[in-house]
Amino acid sequence: MSFRARVAVLIATVVAVVVAVVAGTFLYMARARSLNTLDDTLRDRAASVVQLGDKLGRPQEFDRRLFGRYAPDDVLLQVFDTRGRIWASNVEPLPISRDDLAVARGNYRSQIDTAEVGGYRMRILTAPLKMPGRAVMIARPMDDVDELLAGLWRISIQIFVIGVAGAGISGFVIAGRVVRPVKRLTEAANDVAVTQDVDQPIEVQRDDEFGQLAASFNQMLSALSASREQQHRLVTDASHELRTPITSLRTNLEHIQRSPLIPENERQEILDDVLFELDELTGLVTELVELATDRHQMDEPSRVELDDLVDAVVQRHQRRTSSPIEYTAEPCQVLAVPALLERAISNMLDNALKWSPPAAPIQVQVIDGSVTVRDHGPGIPPDEREQVFERFYRAEDAKSSPGSGLGLSIVRHVAESFGGDARILNETGQGTAVKLWLPQVT
Repeated sequence: MSFRARVAVLIATVVAVVVAVVAGTFLYMARARSLNTLDDTLRDRAASVVQLGDKLGRPQEFDRRLFGRYAPDDVLLQVFDTRGRIWASNVEPLPISRDDLAVARGNYRSQIDTAEVGGYRMRILTAPLKMPGRAVMIARPMDDVDELLAGLWRISIQIFVIGVAGAGISGFVIAGRVVRPVKRLTEAANDVAVTQDVDQPIEVQRDDEFGQLAASFNQMLSALSASREQQHRLVTDASHELRTPITSLRTNLEHIQRSPLIPENERQEILDDVLFELDELTGLVTELVELATDRHQMDEPSRVELDDLVDAVVQRHQRRTSSPIEYTAEPCQVLAVPALLERAISNMLDNALKWSPPAAPIQVQVIDGSVTVRDHGPGIPPDEREQVFERFYRAEDAKSSPGSGLGLSIVRHVAESFGGDARILNETGQGTAVKLWLPQVT
């Protein structure tokens, strides 16, 4: 069942319940009102009959004068005593119950009941007479009441059917208008799935929940478009960067294949070049994998003692270089994946050691959830300080140097993955200061 049909059925069901409750309540109140009116009529007739009976002397005088011109002509009367003997009656004998006998004895003032007499439903009032041991039963058919209630019942059924049908049709029409924005959104999603075109946002013409849903859908399309663009750039740049070492490897290997009698020293140079290119290719592939890793596929972040982690990275680099590394730190904790954070900081140190003069010190500082690495190299021009964080970007002076151009891009990628940032500090003097910042964990 479609959502539109469900809404129509739901509205029709609610209306049916409401109409049924209202109609039931109305019928109950109409029945009670009709019975009260009938009971009031019986009480009026009973009052006149009781007063008439008080004026009569002997019981044998009840018959003609009681049921003649003195008696009401719209009710049925019956006089009986405490033994159930009928003294006078203008109808077939009315059934006398124990409660009726109790009224004749004077135990009750009066009582009203409904009984069937001769195939007719009768409303019967029993009231005591002024004569001791006598009571009168005054009855009236309930045809008018039953006919009225039957008519009201038929009208209620008609109203119920018309109301439910009208509610169902109205609900179907209203649901069609309600689901129209959802239908448009569904068509747009299907169109994106078929055409793979995420650059066609849907038009937002309302500010309610459906408008917010459409705006969220457009934001999702924008994110998908940006992700596809980044993926395309990554593949394009990666293919370009991978082509260089692969071409060099092929050239050297083909040279060895074509010239089996190569001098040993030349052969060794070619092999060293091959190994160097393989190392470059391995590092490039590793960095590409890390850079292309979806942050949602990474391990769960955990509390990391940033000062201890940076200290371990500094110690490892200090053993591999002759340049002094000056390290200062204050204890702080951040939330991150240790392996990724370690790789980012290692890239920062590698970049500083590559550009700093051999004897120049490298300053590493950890404070308030940030890591700052300073070198004494040539520095980065202000107009390139954002571009160096782009994938495969390499400055003019760095194109002849080894490297993939992914180091700082990985640094920023790791920082942003855990709610932080990475940037080049604007400092005077020679050298470059790269800062990675992550939110502290208290």
